[in-house]
Amino acid sequence: MKLVVLAQTPPPVHGQSLMVQTLVDGLPAYGIEVHHVNLALSTDAADIGRFRWGKLFALLAACFRVYRIRRKLGRTAFYYVPAPAKRGALYRDWIAMILCRPLEGALVLHWHAVGLGRWLDVHANFLERAITRLLLGRADLSLVLADSLATDPINLDAKNTLILPNGIPDPGEPPPRERRNPAEPCKILYLGLCSEEKGLFELIDAVLHAHARQPGSFHLTIAGSFPSEAEEIKFRQLSAPLGTAVRYVGFNGEHAKNVLLREADVFCFPTHYPHEGQPLVLMEALAHDLPIVTTRWRAIPSMLPAAHTWIVEPGRPALLAAALLEARSSPRPAGASRRFFLENYTADIHLASLAAALRTTQRDPTARAEGQE
Repeated sequence: MKLVVLAQTPPPVHGQSLMVQTLVDGLPAYGIEVHHVNLALSTDAADIGRFRWGKLFALLAACFRVYRIRRKLGRTAFYYVPAPAKRGALYRDWIAMILCRPLEGALVLHWHAVGLGRWLDVHANFLERAITRLLLGRADLSLVLADSLATDPINLDAKNTLILPNGIPDPGEPPPRERRNPAEPCKILYLGLCSEEKGLFELIDAVLHAHARQPGSFHLTIAGSFPSEAEEIKFRQLSAPLGTAVRYVGFNGEHAKNVLLREADVFCFPTHYPHEGQPLVLMEALAHDLPIVTTRWRAIPSMLPAAHTWIVEPGRPALLAAALLEARSSPRPAGASRRFFLENYTADIHLASLAAALRTTQRDPTARAEGQE
């Protein structure tokens, strides 16, 4: 099977670009011939979602490369990651579909971001809804991360929608954790985009609440990039009362990130990001056998085990503080969270399921209908 992929790989590093890289690197081992055109529109976290004329030229150049590849190869499946509920990104998708979709072959849409369907119903004007449903509607295959996130392809009348959870490479068995001294601070790790929508400021507020009840109970480590200077300034102002109980270590590569995960006692990710799907950082926490404190948001509750997981409503720092204190005093997972990861979220599991899903686009609908008679 031949697959032409128009999607961005790192940089910048975020869940969607990492999953595209996993696809590009891993699918050939499953018999899929991948032809990747990197939609290199953003250079860093601060550049995501911002308009630049250079992005338009890069998009047109990438679409022209896709057109040439598909004309040369003949019938191929075309893989694309649709926009979140943002007008500028949606217009980008229109251009990509106008230039790339008309060629022969199946259209595969992989919905890593969520919310476009509702945005079309609530915020888009009539023309935007009509054009979007014309250009992105009736996809041959739509892939969503969880049952609860299937609204977008349903809104656009996808011909076939399949559930495909994300997956990450196994970082390996974490070393045994020593029994934490109850008199010492519990080490919380936040890993991800350092923004208000990802819950960073709520987490700082929660640690302040917890310290008001149990002084010195936590030490918070924050790893990631800020999307803007304004949010970095706000972080430093809000975290100042915590003093040395909080440290910011910036963006970390794979090795340094794994060190942070091995050193942590609890992983906390209180996101309420509007376009959140299925955060990879939670899978990384499971792989390192960490207790998790997070929010009841998008697909998060359905992706985590019931044990050693605390889920609170977003925007409730007092409840988040209570969950952190409970996690601090609870037994460690002792391998249970890591087993859940190995059974559900490895890259091998994801790629095998992805290859099987993509092959459904090769079936002859007429032959299938005859076979069912």
